[in-house]
Amino acid sequence: MKRVNLVRLTILTLICVLLAGCWDYIEIETLEFVFGLGVDRVTPEYIVILEMVKTSGGGQHAQVEPKVLSTSSGSVSSGGAALSNVAGLRAFWPHAYVFLMSEQVAREGILDAVEYIARSRQVRGTVWVFVTKDCTVEEVFKSKPPVANSVSEHLNAISLMQENISGFIPLQVWELNQDLTKEGISPVLPTIRLVHERGELVPVVEGTAVLKGDRMVGWLDGHESDILCLLKGVFERGFFVINTEVGEHGRFPITYEIVGNQVDIKPLVKDGRPAAAIKLTMQFGVEEVGRAPINFCDMQQTDSVEAQLATHFKDRIRELLHKVQVEFNADVLGIGQLFRRKQPEAWRHFGSDWDVYFPDLPVELEVRCQVVLTGLSSAPLRVRD
Repeated sequence: MKRVNLVRLTILTLICVLLAGCWDYIEIETLEFVFGLGVDRVTPEYIVILEMVKTSGGGQHAQVEPKVLSTSSGSVSSGGAALSNVAGLRAFWPHAYVFLMSEQVAREGILDAVEYIARSRQVRGTVWVFVTKDCTVEEVFKSKPPVANSVSEHLNAISLMQENISGFIPLQVWELNQDLTKEGISPVLPTIRLVHERGELVPVVEGTAVLKGDRMVGWLDGHESDILCLLKGVFERGFFVINTEVGEHGRFPITYEIVGNQVDIKPLVKDGRPAAAIKLTMQFGVEEVGRAPINFCDMQQTDSVEAQLATHFKDRIRELLHKVQVEFNADVLGIGQLFRRKQPEAWRHFGSDWDVYFPDLPVELEVRCQVVLTGLSSAPLRVRD
């Protein structure tokens, strides 16, 4: 009897294996992969732009051909659906890399534009978000990256290399959602502009769009964005060419690379008013000294260079703080958020009037710089007479 049951079980198992199949499948030939999505306008109608990619062939002979489609619609989602009709294939969203907004959209308010990608179950939360500067989203998607197959892949690669490419702070959808909903912090977004390269327009990521609420209030250029990276604790191996005084020999342009940075921001209450203290420590490598007759084996010269670096960055931080406090009144460093988390009683007192306190917020600043790497030689190259 047991043997009969075992035979029956074996037969049923074989039947299940042989008859198993996918009840819900999609043929890849019917799909158009969306690599990039953008919004050029929200009112009076949305202008939605997609960079869609059709693949053909396989293996080493596979080809990827990007197509840029645009339409006007009542919303982002309906615009995307309408473009499937134009393409003649179903739009497949999970492979999207980037989401772009024009400056016009950013200044009017990004919430209407980003609400779809934040809500949609088809779009991943790791999509990179950008604002275009001096160009439209459609112009960016129609530009020609020199190496990548598509603009979206090009922008994704740049974002992933942020540690080695200075001048911006990459941001994904889930991070933007957090910054939009938290108290005491103003969101920032990286910016894209087009540059001419051998007769072609190439998209580059440089600079920062500063938001207050969900509306953009101003720009930071690439150099200011480098300082913002340092103050937000974002690690980047940025290069700085700084005119450095070398004893009695004068000033020389020396190239330094940041190899480490640590920042500590503390919220303070002084005389019944909010304040803050920032301590920034940076480690530098020396990349090029040119003709500068400097010897880093000489501790006196090294101390002089470190002091000059500290003064240089302290001045630049003061300039950035003045811009975000006085010109923008946007707390991009999240000092208010630190008050809310570390000094909740003070935040309950100051929080409702943070826009009043922040522009005049006194900030104690301490900057320390260390030269820790000098390449293969600490001494300058000498040319024989």
